[in-house]
Amino acid sequence: MFLLLILMIAANLLIGFCAAVRVRQLIQNQPAIVTIENAEIFLSELDNEPPPVSRTDGSSSTQKLPPPEEVIPYEYLAVLQAESVEANGLVEATAQVLRLEIGRYRARMIEIENKLRETWYQPTEDALHDIADEVDMVNVDWLDKQAEAAQHLDGSQGGLGSYSDVGRRLCDTLFEQTAQIETTLSNLQQLDFEDNLSDTCRKLILEIGRLIDLAHDLRDKMTETIVTVLRAEKRLATIDHGMKVDALTGLYNRTGIECKLFEWWRDDIRRERALSIAIVDIDAFRRLNERLGTEVGDLIIASVGKYISELIRTNRGFEFAMRLEGQRFLLFFGDVGPRGATSAVERVRQTINGTAFEFDGEELDLRLSAGVTEAKPNDTVPKLFSRAMTALRTAKKNGRNRTFIDEGSGPQPIDPPEYSVRAKVVHITQH
Repeated sequence: MFLLLILMIAANLLIGFCAAVRVRQLIQNQPAIVTIENAEIFLSELDNEPPPVSRTDGSSSTQKLPPPEEVIPYEYLAVLQAESVEANGLVEATAQVLRLEIGRYRARMIEIENKLRETWYQPTEDALHDIADEVDMVNVDWLDKQAEAAQHLDGSQGGLGSYSDVGRRLCDTLFEQTAQIETTLSNLQQLDFEDNLSDTCRKLILEIGRLIDLAHDLRDKMTETIVTVLRAEKRLATIDHGMKVDALTGLYNRTGIECKLFEWWRDDIRRERALSIAIVDIDAFRRLNERLGTEVGDLIIASVGKYISELIRTNRGFEFAMRLEGQRFLLFFGDVGPRGATSAVERVRQTINGTAFEFDGEELDLRLSAGVTEAKPNDTVPKLFSRAMTALRTAKKNGRNRTFIDEGSGPQPIDPPEYSVRAKVVHITQH
């Protein structure tokens, strides 16, 4: 009996020793110390080890691949440092770098567009060939930059953590952009330069305009990605003032809008104060861009933005005009209900309607459409924007140059009084 007891104790000691050695080996092979908090994850990983890999000699071994890491490429860090831009992760860094690159690409495309417009009056086959080649060269370089960004994101999907979905959407956006740019470049390659040269000029203008529009769309999506990250990480209060201001108009940009809403709700944590917003859009702006060029389009946006800002400025300090994207502006009405905001928007719309905007001796017929909504206590920024944007699109579909309001039951047209507005002439000039 005593001998049996001794044998049982020895067996237990041997089992314990073997288990301790195995645990020590496992811990040494892990990249981090096993803790109570991650023990469950750790054990599930052990239960799902990769299958043995067959060797040529017939034996097998288990290979463990290291988990992918979220690493910001050195060249991205250099670009961001040169622009004094901070980024906490690969998704944000990629969006910031692409935002900067889009600005450079857009500037080059506008230079080409201006060159084409100067050539239009006396086009030659050689000049149009050179312009088409330049467009192709700029866009091949641009596609390389997009492919590099997509490769960085795709290769780090497993290491993006909570931003994996955002990174995947960003990749999808880049792939869609690539397909559309390649289609446009294919259209350019099929142009017949021996045909009517004026018609070739017109087709070139349209294709270049499409490429610039794609850049605008990508720029807006990069900004939205950046804002999403900043909102999720509660970093809106720390953003540098320069990142909030739109360089073209001097108004708050998309990031600045987000910061203004963050500050408003931070100071009104119970959401008891009234808040309304309106999104206004310059009607038929694409046609102006095609006829006058992107550079003139920028001047129009800057003039309209400045004028709208002057029209809604009040002594209360809670009303602001901001540039949302492209030719769209957001009007912020603090301590104002939806009907009061609608009245203010209608004054703006009717004033723009009665104003003569002149450029280079030509009077431009500018009109606005608008969508108004009130912030609800449980609103998020995307929900608030979605309602206002739906109201705006409804105004566009119902004839433009009008205002729709959403007070909780969907967009409804308003029948505004006609305000007495003073006729004014705004001269749009190149600085």
